[in-house]
Amino acid sequence: MNSCKRVHPSDGEGIVGRSTSKASILSQSPSELNVAIMDMLNVRQTPTKCDILCRGNPITDAGKRKQMIKMLSVVMLPVLVITGMTANTFAIAVGNYISSSNVRQLLVFSIELGALLRSIQFERDMSALYVSNIKPETKDFLLQRYPDTDLAVQNLSNWPKGDDIISDMETPERFLSYLNKHRYQLDVYNQSVEAELNFYSNIILVLLKWLYDSVSESSTGSVWKDVVAYQEIIVAKNQDRANVTFESARFYSQIAFDIYNAELAKNPNVSERIEEFRNRIKANNYSRESASIKEAELWFDNMTIYQGVLTRTQNALALTIDKSLAKESQEELKSVITICIVFGVILIVCPLVVFAVYSLTSDIQKYSISIANSTKALNKEKQRTDMLLYQMLPKSIAEMLKRREQVDAEQYNESTIFLSDIVGFTAICAQSSPLQVIDLLGNVYTTFDERIDVHDVYKVETIGDAYMVVSGVPKHNGKRHASEIATMSLDLLRNVKRIEISHLPGIRLKIRIGIHSGPTVAGVIGTKMPRFCLFGETVRIASKMESRGKANRIQISQATRDLLLAIGGFDMEERENDVVRREILNAFPGMTGRTYWLRNVDGLNRRASEHSSSSETEDESCCTEKSGGKFCTI
Repeated sequence: MNSCKRVHPSDGEGIVGRSTSKASILSQSPSELNVAIMDMLNVRQTPTKCDILCRGNPITDAGKRKQMIKMLSVVMLPVLVITGMTANTFAIAVGNYISSSNVRQLLVFSIELGALLRSIQFERDMSALYVSNIKPETKDFLLQRYPDTDLAVQNLSNWPKGDDIISDMETPERFLSYLNKHRYQLDVYNQSVEAELNFYSNIILVLLKWLYDSVSESSTGSVWKDVVAYQEIIVAKNQDRANVTFESARFYSQIAFDIYNAELAKNPNVSERIEEFRNRIKANNYSRESASIKEAELWFDNMTIYQGVLTRTQNALALTIDKSLAKESQEELKSVITICIVFGVILIVCPLVVFAVYSLTSDIQKYSISIANSTKALNKEKQRTDMLLYQMLPKSIAEMLKRREQVDAEQYNESTIFLSDIVGFTAICAQSSPLQVIDLLGNVYTTFDERIDVHDVYKVETIGDAYMVVSGVPKHNGKRHASEIATMSLDLLRNVKRIEISHLPGIRLKIRIGIHSGPTVAGVIGTKMPRFCLFGETVRIASKMESRGKANRIQISQATRDLLLAIGGFDMEERENDVVRREILNAFPGMTGRTYWLRNVDGLNRRASEHSSSSETEDESCCTEKSGGKFCTI
């Protein structure tokens, strides 16, 4: 027969007395941390699409990014709105500033264009006077106007361009060439007055069109009315009925009319003289022989004075418009500078906000990890504490105590109590040191604890070498309490025979077992170190059954035997009528019947083999194959 290998139950991890180091508690895998954080945040383990997009575990990089995006959205949304409004205001201010600058440039161009128109008008008048053949001296008047016209053309800061411009006026050079050609041909072709007036009037019409095209209502902003009045003054210098034109100018700008009246007041009679000359010209009572150069000079002198009034009005109005535009430009420039400062502040603040949110998110992540570690460690400690408490008290009673509920003693009408001790324990202790005794008891009770987990029983307590187990308490299990204790007893007896005493070779461990079934009372005793205790005659009978038993045998009472017999499958043998049996019966007068030895139960070897196959090899089971089946040595 093969010898059995020694089994060390202490090699298995016990529940009590096994402490976990702090480092092992705090060191957690990413999955454990994830579960802890999800539990802390109360996040569903099966997240929805909204959870996937909006929520996340802050200890992960993805969750950290989601948290930062949400926080940045809250912070940056008003910043972006303010930035958009500021940008819109900035665009408007820049547009107004550019528009004011353009209007000022166009105003300068209009002044230059007005000077050119005035020069062309004077040249037209002198040229018409010359071709009328009044006197040869008028040639000198005409020649004096040519340089003024040429200078006015050269002083234009901008020359209009476009498809509708006639070829002779595409550039200043071509226009001067066209004008000089006409001047040269003036004496050659002997032009008429009408032809001369038409030539210059056509040029003036083109220049007036340039004036209207250069300044429009849409491009002059808030001063467009004054600019239109300015245009009308320029046009008035080329029209016969200036009063009508000035009424139009007054309609657009009271400032223009006030300036005109102020300038006209300096020459109060010029309007009447001009109107008188116009009436005489319209009457046309003069012939070539009666024509007077002096009268012509008076007409031109008065018109010159009137043109001067218009010119000064034009210049004064231009200055007024320019001041207004300069003021607006300055205000718009201040607005642009202010908005640029605001933009600069935003550009400085935004990175700081992003950095602050990132730092805050990182701190939250670190804090979450710290909380997760602490929570996980606390949960592990709580589990260890609960496990220790469940070893001291039944789980149901322990839960009631944790809820601070009162636990009253309870009567159990049906229960079976198991008691055992080690045979010759005193002699073994005499041959062993205290540490060896503790190691021995540790091995025995660890084996017992491992085996009773297979059965529906509850370990009540261990005192020295005594081991007490009950079934049917505190959890009711009907009539099965006797069979559970009986099966467990046979299982323990079978396993304890395999335990060797390492420091006492050759000595086998033997135990006595006593079992009795009956009613009992159970309750929690004590507050600082509460214990679950059993009381009643059933306990005393079970103790007597154990103390008066024999080594490696299980003594049961008549009550237990009857319950097992009703269940069936148990092999029991009546104890002979010896002195010990009579002593037991005499100790408990109310106890009737006999005592029995529990020998075996059907299927015990099969169940034990199935349970041990997961942790032991075939050699360790100490089984040998023989004909007819497998037999195990105990």
